[in-house]
Amino acid sequence: HTPTPGAPRRLRRASTLDFMSASIVSRPCLAAAAASRARLVSRAARASTASSSSNDKLHARAHPIQVRGLAQIARAKKGGFMAEMEEAKAEESGAKVEFTLPLAIQKYPHVSLRNDNKIIGVFDAELEKLAQAMFKIMYETEGVGLAAPQVGVNYRMMVYNEAGEPGRGKEVVLVNPKIVKFSKTKDLFEEGCLSFPKIYADVERPTSVQVEAQNVRGKKFKMTLDGFEARVFQHEYDHLDGVLFHDRMTDEVRGSVQGELDALIDAHPAGEPKGV
Repeated sequence: HTPTPGAPRRLRRASTLDFMSASIVSRPCLAAAAASRARLVSRAARASTASSSSNDKLHARAHPIQVRGLAQIARAKKGGFMAEMEEAKAEESGAKVEFTLPLAIQKYPHVSLRNDNKIIGVFDAELEKLAQAMFKIMYETEGVGLAAPQVGVNYRMMVYNEAGEPGRGKEVVLVNPKIVKFSKTKDLFEEGCLSFPKIYADVERPTSVQVEAQNVRGKKFKMTLDGFEARVFQHEYDHLDGVLFHDRMTDEVRGSVQGELDALIDAHPAGEPKGV
């Protein structure tokens, strides 16, 4: 979750929004796509050979948790024609959610925060029950947003309410969400996360996004989100890709909270696997 709307918002920049495509691409014929992919692979191979030495040195200096975070972000950015085909296939054979009540917030470095999250394909009473349970624990822990992996349920689903209180604001449930456009304009804002108790730091994100998702009955819809709501959505969306908010901090900002991150790792129950 990000801080409640009453918290200080440190917006650094403001300018006219200029949308650019994030993952929706045109569908060229297979021959053209294959030729383009071959050129990219060849170019990438040459670049990889030239930069492998410098990359090795960079990773040798980087904190191991940071390297893992960079890998998660890189994986989340993958897209294109083949990715869309795989996504469509996964939606056709999507999973039925399984979970156990009561839910509990899983704290970093719990493995559920880094696990892959399944696309949901069964829209039934259990899915609606999960959404209601997620809102309940989100309000109890004073959050404004919550992603399913944060409660140990590894499916692509999130809930949020900007107001952070039951009976106020608007409750939003997004199943299998996708970002289709994002603004070039970005700002810095202090974020927190229910899975990282008492850790707050600045994170830069686009100020606006356009998204597609399904509701708990499977109906598809689109939304354009701006400002605080866009930030809450992006924070929770990252969780669905196994990306955590400290993965997006600058080196300087991350360094200011590294001791607290290490303390969470040290406090993790002995013998349980870690998803750093």
